[in-house]
Formats: sequence, C-alpha cells, structure tokens
Amino acid sequence: MNEHILQQLTRPFVPEHVTWKPGATTKDKSRCLAMAYADLRAYQNRLDEICGLGWSVSYEPWGDRLICHLTIAGVTRSSTGESNPNEGNAGTSAEAQSFKRACVMFGLGRYLYDLPSVWVGYDGQKRAIDDAGHTQLMQRYRAWHDKMVAKLGEQQPPAHRWKRANDPLHPSRPARHRGGAPRRHRRTPSRRLHQ
Repeated sequence: MNEHILQQLTRPFVPEHVTWKPGATTKDKSRCLAMAYADLRAYQNRLDEICGLGWSVSYEPWGDRLICHLTIAGVTRSSTGESNPNEGNAGTSAEAQSFKRACVMFGLGRYLYDLPSVWVGYDGQKRAIDDAGHTQLMQRYRAWHDKMVAKLGEQQPPAHRWKRANDPLHPSRPARHRGGAPRRHRRTPSRRLHQ
C-alpha cells in the first residue's frame, strides 16, 4: 500500500456526512458531551472513491462480537464490533461498528476520535442533543473542516454531488420528461475529490 492511498483515506469527511450523539450528561441533564460519528456509507463511499475495486471486507463471529477483516490494496487489518443484545438490529449494529473500527486501522475516520470534546444543550426527554447544540456543532465542525481543507490545499465537491456520483446504493437514474419517457443523456465520469 502506498503513502498516497493512506493520505487520501485520512481526509476529513465533509460536514454533511458527520453528526453527533450525546455522551456523558450533567447531573441536571441539561448538557451533554457531543461525540462525532459518520454514517457507514460515508466510509464505504470513501473507499470506493480512493480504491475503486481494490478493497474488500469479510466478517467472522467471535463469541458475542463480530470481527471485520478489511483489505485495501492487498493489506488486511481487522477489528471487532459488539452490540446491545436488547437492540432490534443488534447484528447490523455490530457489523457497522466493526467495519468502522477496521477502517480506523487505515486512518479512515480516525480523526473523529481526536476532535475536541464540546458540551452542548441536551434534551432529556428525547435523550438527544437539542437543536441549538446541533447548530453549534455543525458551525464548529464546518469551520474546522474548511480550515483543514485549505491547509491541505484540497477542493471537495458539494456533498450532494459527491453522494450522487459515488453512492452505489443511490445510482443516478435517467432524467424523465414530463411525459414519463426516459431522456437519453451522456454519462460523464464522476468528479474525484482530489485531482
């Protein structure tokens, strides 16, 4: 595996792909520590963009855990994931967790663990970060992200264009006329985040 692939994998996710979960709360449940995370598809999309067909994944059970073996350019790194057995989607949760942790072994998403801890407003009834807290976090992350992108001298396309061009679960479909007949159009290659 070359250094270029590793550098590309460690780029931060665009703000639209990052969200937050509440961590520890204050005694009065009015504030919480925000923990950043990205959706599973953000990781998969990054691997598709950087590695194309040069990555694969396999899973194996390990007691009540799941081991994910992620192979990129012939190099395999592994990690485990577990879930709450009381959850309805326990298997899916363990799979996602082990996959993300294996990605972190290659540097993908590792920076999320290093973001500064921020206390924000917490809605105790919903057990979630409140709207003002989400707005504050998004503003902080966007400012940090823009600074990082400028520092790296990179340009990234808008998230909506990125998702359309690179999300295998949402392939682009032919545009339709008002009459419903498909319109023929020429496919253009997807724009890469880094030239």
